[in-house]
Amino acid sequence: MADTFVTNETLNGTDGRLWVNDTLCATIQSFTLHQTNVYEDVNKSGQLSKSRRLVGIELSGTISKYKIDNSFVGLMEDYQDGETPEIKLTALVQNTTSGMMQRVVIKDVTFGEMDIISFEQKVLAKEEIPFEAESYYHQDQT
Repeated sequence: MADTFVTNETLNGTDGRLWVNDTLCATIQSFTLHQTNVYEDVNKSGQLSKSRRLVGIELSGTISKYKIDNSFVGLMEDYQDGETPEIKLTALVQNTTSGMMQRVVIKDVTFGEMDIISFEQKVLAKEEIPFEAESYYHQDQT
């Protein structure tokens, strides 16, 4: 960890990109991938404190975007037909000034819920799409 830093070297969400199955999502506003470590408690004889054993991980996140088409609704229709579509997300955030970047590929993505249609008077239409995933890896990281 650095003791000091140059302000212009911080990452900026404006330089973030998201691809869904290798197609750029140009309307992205924010993106999050979150990992939760799943533990089981282990109680040891003669010890008052508990120990924990890692038994798995859970990956989840949210895609926030302006709604200009029905591309994500089309993916939900596959679920309605009993199919689970194959979905891969690639997220990139970079700082062109410093050259720092992070690109993560998220595999086996599933969507549990999504508004099929919604609107509000005098408000731009946006979509908040929660997802879960099976795995991820860093494709590039500097």
